[in-house]
Amino acid sequence: MTTEPTQQSSPFASAEQIARYYNANTSRFLRYGGSGSAAAIHRAIWAPGVVNKDQAFGYLNALVAHAVQPLLGTSPDAVHLLDLGCGVGGTSTWLAQALGIKVTGITLSGAQVEVARERVQRLGLAEQVEFVLGDFTALPEMAPVQAACAIESFVHARDTNAFFTMASRQIQPGGRLVICDDFLNPPHSASAQKWIGRFVRGWHLNNLQPVDEVLRLAEMAGFRLLEAHDLSHCVRSFSTPLLWAVTTLTRLPVPWAYWHNLSGGTALQVCLRKGWTKYWALVWERQQS
Repeated sequence: MTTEPTQQSSPFASAEQIARYYNANTSRFLRYGGSGSAAAIHRAIWAPGVVNKDQAFGYLNALVAHAVQPLLGTSPDAVHLLDLGCGVGGTSTWLAQALGIKVTGITLSGAQVEVARERVQRLGLAEQVEFVLGDFTALPEMAPVQAACAIESFVHARDTNAFFTMASRQIQPGGRLVICDDFLNPPHSASAQKWIGRFVRGWHLNNLQPVDEVLRLAEMAGFRLLEAHDLSHCVRSFSTPLLWAVTTLTRLPVPWAYWHNLSGGTALQVCLRKGWTKYWALVWERQQS
């Protein structure tokens, strides 16, 4: 287990800090996260009708597919989607297989790119899917795309305006943008601020905001909201005794990368239970300029 500290040294997590966090933790996310062959680093969503773990980990993939479906027409291979913060490529490869579209995944983590590229080769998807090492708020020059998704990666963007400016520039009019992530649910007490801070530090977040503020910024950037789903009640947590035990244990200042993840994750479970944060899935259409 690595002993490299990954604690944030400033109110913002730098791209380098976020990359180190995921480089150090990705293998453990896959080993302990329970997603199996789905290669999902995002959370399982136990929505109504979901009856097993595979469906729970696939729920957000299917939500993105549903949002993109109207764009397919008779030529799915003409549709190109950006997976912003793609992890190890589980969502990218699933969408390529399910919809027949082209996908480019982007991540700061070299460890994740390596696993994702191996996955593409193993699945025979090299003609449809590629992965780029980089910052999705500072994309290299590329042709416009028809869709983009950010599953539990939007909160890492240091500049929310820059994120939506990038998305507005990159997504063609009529295209789709999907964000699935955590948002603040104010107002907050001093106790709430303590737990929220622990969540932010542990998971290296940069822009945890109220959903209404994010919707306002998206509209200013030229996006029309199509769907908004509060999925907070669909995210399962530890039992109360186990959550208490883990949150108590992870107060210890242990300098292990995965320890920070556990500290942030258990703090998030407290925040969701108390209603201090919410988990939303948001779908927009890029309007005409």
